[in-house]
Amino acid sequence: MANPSLNGKMNGNWKIMNKLRYLFVAAMIFLSWQLSTAQSSDNGDGTFTNPVLWSDFPDPDVIRVDDTFYFVSTSMHYFPGVTILESKDLVNWQIACNVVDAFKVHPAYDLQNGHRYAKGQWATSLRYFGGRFHVLFNTNTEGSFFYSAHTIEGPWKPTKVEGHKLYDPGMFVDNDGRVYVIHGNTDIFVTEMDPETLQEKGPARQIYKSHRGGMEGNRCYHIGDYYYIYCTYGGDHAGQTCLRSRSLYGPFEEREVMFEVGNRAESVLHQSCMIPLPDGNYWGMIFQDRDGLGRIPWLIPIYWVNDWPIMGDPTDGILTLQTPFASSRKLPAQSSYRTLTGTDDFNSTRIALKWQFNHNPDEHKYSLSERPGYLRLYTATMTDSLRKARNTITQRIFGPYSQGTAKIDFSHQKTGDRAGLVILAEPFATLTIEKTTKGTILSMTVDEAVKENVRLEGKNVWLRASVDGITDYVTFAYSTDGKTFQSIGERFKMKFINTYFCGNRYGLFNYATRQHGGYIDVDYLHVEQHPLFTRNCYKGKVLEAEWFDYQWKAECTWSGLDKANRNQDVTFTHDGGMIAFRNLDVRDTITRLTFTLLNHDATDVFIELKNIDTGEVIGTADIPAPSSQYQNIVMSLQKPLPSARRLEVRVWNKGWNLISMGRVSIDKIILK
Repeated sequence: MANPSLNGKMNGNWKIMNKLRYLFVAAMIFLSWQLSTAQSSDNGDGTFTNPVLWSDFPDPDVIRVDDTFYFVSTSMHYFPGVTILESKDLVNWQIACNVVDAFKVHPAYDLQNGHRYAKGQWATSLRYFGGRFHVLFNTNTEGSFFYSAHTIEGPWKPTKVEGHKLYDPGMFVDNDGRVYVIHGNTDIFVTEMDPETLQEKGPARQIYKSHRGGMEGNRCYHIGDYYYIYCTYGGDHAGQTCLRSRSLYGPFEEREVMFEVGNRAESVLHQSCMIPLPDGNYWGMIFQDRDGLGRIPWLIPIYWVNDWPIMGDPTDGILTLQTPFASSRKLPAQSSYRTLTGTDDFNSTRIALKWQFNHNPDEHKYSLSERPGYLRLYTATMTDSLRKARNTITQRIFGPYSQGTAKIDFSHQKTGDRAGLVILAEPFATLTIEKTTKGTILSMTVDEAVKENVRLEGKNVWLRASVDGITDYVTFAYSTDGKTFQSIGERFKMKFINTYFCGNRYGLFNYATRQHGGYIDVDYLHVEQHPLFTRNCYKGKVLEAEWFDYQWKAECTWSGLDKANRNQDVTFTHDGGMIAFRNLDVRDTITRLTFTLLNHDATDVFIELKNIDTGEVIGTADIPAPSSQYQNIVMSLQKPLPSARRLEVRVWNKGWNLISMGRVSIDKIILK
């Protein structure tokens, strides 16, 4: 990769990396039930597969201090909040700390006199100067706040910024040590800050007005001869924008430096930061809107072209890439206290960092010590709605597929108490255990409207939510013995709505409608996470076309068969368009593949399946003439499907030297 030299001269030539390295488009991570790998995009072979973190860590700002990277994101109304992650290699992450234990600047953060849904802490900036870590965020309601600490674990000291609000702030320390904040939406400002008092040293100066409304997400850097401001226009179709000037006060040029949908039709990656590596190279941490699961980070290389920091590898769809470091730089193995999400048996004496409460917690209404090995949740609120109840404890859901199972002892509920498992966002869905005068009832609800209920006996129940982060559907089940589960209610469709502004989460709740004093004991929340493709191949297995090769003009489009379920096609328009599958473990004798596809307007084209390990073409099949309907095309294989490190499916013209092909969309591949 090229990088800026000390005198500011930029190398404008693309340095193309080994193409095969980037054409791995179908794999997520190897199948593993270990939390350390289930949450990691590290493939274990010197590559990783985006998204680098398949969970809701939006508005990223990443810095390097010595040999460690720190990543701050937005957690809005969840506390302890302002989560900072740490990593040695930008791929494998764990939680370093939650900066703000509780935010006591207004009663609404305690769910009194209102709420702070979609408010609270917004896009946070992270920097290290003056021997301290500093985070800066804006609340949109109470103004802007610094939190500072000598070590990443804290303690963190708050400082309220007097003066106007610093919207989407980007802290910037120039080469002379002066500290600034770039902030604003559409009208972009710079304000110099006192590095000791963390107050404004002078008035804000406007340095840019965007060509269209909505420019935000400000991150500023001084590299070589130029000041660069990475920003975005916001929304699904925003892309990544860069401003450039030889002076911090302008005039600035504007250029789009990436417009890429990754593996999701129509959802453009946007709002990145720039991350310098010790070798002089740069990477970007950017996110993609994924609806129900929230805003998902991707790790993208940056290339320098005519002094512009262009994002994304020019040869491919930026899915599977070489890791930024040639050798492993993972942090030492940690207990579940620092894992990003996942199983908790509540055997510790402190709440793991992955757990955050809906608004400020009431520390007197939960305990890990009163019954060792259990999380005891008392009713903290008398209310008629879960949305207004304190001490709902949550954790992020990791995609693409996840299943959470909670074992709950409900024997100490009081009449009118409601407790259980929630998929929390807006709308939300629950499995609610309610103590009534006629017994205990388990209900599946959507926004508290009951869809189905059953009577519970005994004192324990197992509650399960299975989350498909591709289609955004959740199914619910329960068990009275922990072995046999029964489905309950209806499929729930997760959404991402701006009045909530966070991805859906697993949550455990308990609130009163009549009287205080009741409690539940949660034995555990067990979380299983599945990669996009498990790699285990057997007859009847369906490989969905969720990944694509951008270099050969293949892209994700919504499937005409099942768009309502958010299924996708891979659509080809270029001779040789490819889908590639890595590390298949074939368990059956598979001799045929059935392709479900739509030929829009291509003629004389065929599908080819090739084993890249051996160079052999295993099978071919002609694609019928254009049609308005999807068709099933059977490919008979010359030999049984092998367990292979890499298989490629390509669509080719039959004519020689033809580049354009027309459009062919593959929906799925069924193994026979």
